[in-house]
Amino acid sequence: MRKVALLVMTLGFLAACAPQTLTPEARFLGAEIRGFELSPEPALLLGIRVGFQNPNPFPLPLSTFGTRLRVGEVAVPLDLTLPPGNKEEVLLVRLTPKGALSTAQALLSREGVEVALEGRTLGQSLTFFRTRLAFPLEPPRVRRVGVNFFLENPNPFPLKVEGSLVLLGQSFRVQVDLPARGEGRLQVVGFRPGLERGTGRLELTLEVPGFFRQSLVLAL
Repeated sequence: MRKVALLVMTLGFLAACAPQTLTPEARFLGAEIRGFELSPEPALLLGIRVGFQNPNPFPLPLSTFGTRLRVGEVAVPLDLTLPPGNKEEVLLVRLTPKGALSTAQALLSREGVEVALEGRTLGQSLTFFRTRLAFPLEPPRVRRVGVNFFLENPNPFPLKVEGSLVLLGQSFRVQVDLPARGEGRLQVVGFRPGLERGTGRLELTLEVPGFFRQSLVLAL
């Protein structure tokens, strides 16, 4: 019995001397839309930059705390191991119409979407940070050169544009596919020389393929 009691005391002493795992810290540093995919399905790629601080003198797997990044209705478990000290990471989230349509639509509106880094420890919920992100659709800028009309897309995602060019009371069908942060020439159906000096407007529908549609009018 004395040997058993001695063993129990020894194990208790070693457990008391073992280093206690301290909870890491995380702070939101910024976010951007890092790309847009069309195949095999439309997808917005969102990058969220996070600064982590591990106060422990040993590497710490975030899975220990059940850490997850939540973007609207999408939750992404984090399978990262933090070295001791500070580290920055870009956490990527892929938003698709099938799995996150309402989240992507909110992200592209002025309303925005809530983003949070969450976890659990000792049965309690943790919130490392909570913020709100919005990348509202910016209208394209129109440029007119003689009989040619160009649209510049200031957004970090492509736009499909169609609608009408109204000049001197006449309406002409227009369309163009604009690359992300790029420019394209409007294809005008039925336009005739002699109308290029007239004042008018563009009545357009902008589409982020698979996600979002918006109508606007641009003066010429």
